[in-house]
Amino acid sequence: MSISDILKQKAAAGQKVLTEYESKELLKEIGIPITEQKLTKTKDETLSAAEELGYPVVMKLMAEDVVHKSDMGAVKLNIKSKEAAEQAFDELMEIPSEAEKQISVQKMAEEPITELIIGMTTDPQFGPALMFGIGGILVELLEDVSFRIAPITEYDAKEMIHEIKGFPLLDGFRGKPKADIDAIVETLMKISDFVIKNEEIYEMDLNPVFIYKEGLICVDARIILKSETK
Repeated sequence: MSISDILKQKAAAGQKVLTEYESKELLKEIGIPITEQKLTKTKDETLSAAEELGYPVVMKLMAEDVVHKSDMGAVKLNIKSKEAAEQAFDELMEIPSEAEKQISVQKMAEEPITELIIGMTTDPQFGPALMFGIGGILVELLEDVSFRIAPITEYDAKEMIHEIKGFPLLDGFRGKPKADIDAIVETLMKISDFVIKNEEIYEMDLNPVFIYKEGLICVDARIILKSETK
């Protein structure tokens, strides 16, 4: 089934917010690196997945009505043992939810140079607009982001990266390595192409994206589909 078919199917079924797991699997299909992840339902499946991925791992509760996972305690980081994984599973399953509960077990990503946000929102007049900035928990505090209307060119992508105030963090700030700017450009171009080809998408957030000296990896993502009223 193509990505377009999957999105149409989700929209037709009334699912407006894709889970993190679903969102990242779609991103992987378009060539954006994601943290390796496995979806589980039972404690035994979860422990097996953690063993297979190799500790340390991250465990997150996947449920359609649990959107802001960090605020609800639905993310367990740096789990280093079977015992810690068992405890994390029990705590995640206690979080209130009306939806089906599953666990996303993910390989713990290495520490990045900094965290980024790459996103897209739908402007009522101009259509899909791409966003780029410094990500993680600093997004709302700094509000340091740039925008361009899709589709974008490589030149547009480079402009977006250079015009944020936080650009020095990507350019060897205080002796840190320089970030892989080409990897960011490539990712912005892929997102631009993705949203132009799939009109069902209303909004996207890749946050955080961990950027390194070589390459990047999407750690968390959310895709929101258009509703009939939009």
